[in-house]
Amino acid sequence: MAPLNVAGAPLSWQDMKPQLKEIRRRGVQQFVNLYHRVEHATGRELLWGDEIEYHLMKKSGKGATDPDRTVKISLRAPELLKHLQQCEGDDPRRYDGCSWHAEYGRWMVEATPREPFSGYATDLLRVERSMRLRRQRLLSCLSPDEIIPTVPSFPLMGVGHFTDPPAEPRGPVANSECIPDEVINPHPRFATLTRNIRERRGANVDIRMPLYQDVATPEFKDLPPGAPPPEVRGDAMAYGMGSCCLQVTFQARDIHESRYLTDQLAVLAPIMLAL
Repeated sequence: MAPLNVAGAPLSWQDMKPQLKEIRRRGVQQFVNLYHRVEHATGRELLWGDEIEYHLMKKSGKGATDPDRTVKISLRAPELLKHLQQCEGDDPRRYDGCSWHAEYGRWMVEATPREPFSGYATDLLRVERSMRLRRQRLLSCLSPDEIIPTVPSFPLMGVGHFTDPPAEPRGPVANSECIPDEVINPHPRFATLTRNIRERRGANVDIRMPLYQDVATPEFKDLPPGAPPPEVRGDAMAYGMGSCCLQVTFQARDIHESRYLTDQLAVLAPIMLAL
């Protein structure tokens, strides 16, 4: 998610409401103009690329037997990204490079290949090499107590003081019971998105998921008959927007092939995800 360049200050939801009609009109017009610009394009080369998102975490404790051992999210991704982008440079002769981008969370890093892959079989052999290169460059910038795993979500999100440095919840942006505003990327786009969605709803987001039962979930012990099953609740966008994933983007030959590809992936993607 590459942030937009912002000139001026973003509008609050109340200030934006009188402009909504014009914003919608311009959005539709922009889509129509873009569609007409590419609707007759054909014969384009097959290009594609992957996008990997990482969680930057910080370990504490003196080993596996330390009762105080824990892991927290490290809120220094903007600093890390700036360093990675400076080291990467913009030399066009560097073919197997990396591209680094910000994400919603201040602890998240997004990486893509510098140049897209093409439709040749040899390009399939470049994918793993590119992934290894990105991880190597990330690891070279970490502190000794930091790790950057590729996992969907941080397991301790919203549990106690789970950030480094520590921060308190109930900030003016997310107004969350458990999630501090400091976890949001400092780019104005992300805080404005979070605040405006909450103000438009008139309440915080309300995420509810059934609690998985195993031998270590005491919430199910002595549960009265007919009582609703225990659930996990989230009241901030960071629970969803703070998830990381692997994505793949394609450039198809023309708009008809793009539609066909979209229809096929809409069916296949959930199956592949379940596997």
